[in-house]
Amino acid sequence: MGTSPRRRAAEVESLLQDLDRLSAQDTAVLAELWADEDEAGRRRAWQRAKAAIERSGGAELLDRARLEVGRWMLAGQSDYQGIGGLLGRQSDEASLRRLAAPALLDAVAGLLAEPDMQADDADVLLRPWRLLREAEPTG
Repeated sequence: MGTSPRRRAAEVESLLQDLDRLSAQDTAVLAELWADEDEAGRRRAWQRAKAAIERSGGAELLDRARLEVGRWMLAGQSDYQGIGGLLGRQSDEASLRRLAAPALLDAVAGLLAEPDMQADDADVLLRPWRLLREAEPTG
């Protein structure tokens, strides 16, 4: 049983709203979980997800997510704190965001395409994000 396009869009919006709430530790964990996934499986899943997203009309939301994730991963003023900032070096946090960005885009693609994909393909794209969310303490 798949979710409605509106529900999938709401899940993507929720993910995008959570970007600025991710701690450095969350970001590091997400990047590590993503790196542990099968690279060839991810590539296959992305090809299938992209086709499903185009068929379902979700390409515009995927493009917007790419822009939002791109904005999130760029170094900001807070990344140039301390002695490293005085020397023009960005913090490790900005580097971690760049490493985690592919996991976020995979999750967006997985959310948008999940109803139209095989479970294994959706899982390889969504697993790092879902594992991170499950590990977070609730309220």
